Amino acid sequence: MADPSNPAPAESFSTASVARRLGVSIPTVQRWVDQGHLKAWKTVGGHRRIDARSVFAFEARALLGASASRTDTPLPAGAKAVSVLVVDDNPVDRDLLAAVVMEALPGARLALAGTGFEALLLMGHSPPDVLVTDIVMPHMDGLEMLRHLTSGQAVRPPLIVATSSHGPDELGRLGALPPDVQFVPKPIDAVRLIGLLRGARPAPG
Repeated sequence: MADPSNPAPAESFSTASVARRLGVSIPTVQRWVDQGHLKAWKTVGGHRRIDARSVFAFEARALLGASASRTDTPLPAGAKAVSVLVVDDNPVDRDLLAAVVMEALPGARLALAGTGFEALLLMGHSPPDVLVTDIVMPHMDGLEMLRHLTSGQAVRPPLIVATSSHGPDELGRLGALPPDVQFVPKPIDAVRLIGLLRGARPAPG
């Protein structure tokens, strides 16, 4: 329920922008807030703001539901299952990325990691076809992990997609991405990410 006493978190959306993002009407979004599916509050001026993380979580649940309904979707004849490693320290964002992966690549072998260290260990044990990683993470960020991959310490996945809520200027201060790494900003553009992932499916053979 909306709570006018709660301070505004750093990331939030208007009701209208959430409606556009989710492809529903404004009254539908307001009903989801009233039902507790989305976390919201009202500003001093009486405008409703919706917590961005609750929107991402809602999207993740919806995509996971769609993916679950398609778990029996067969792979194209002769195609091999794509292995994908998703790395993000935020569990909500990690679940959303995982949901998009399964929507794009039914039957994919999916592994999840919460840190760059954990991701490097997983890749050393079983190199994935695709790496989807957040950039800003504690202890070892995504850029440092990618530097380890380019130094020859681990097998480099054929497709690497980096994600971040930071803008180009902020990321530039952290360091440049390798030129062959694809970038998808947060909030995640699911259509763009799905397109990149589907391009990674091995050809029949």
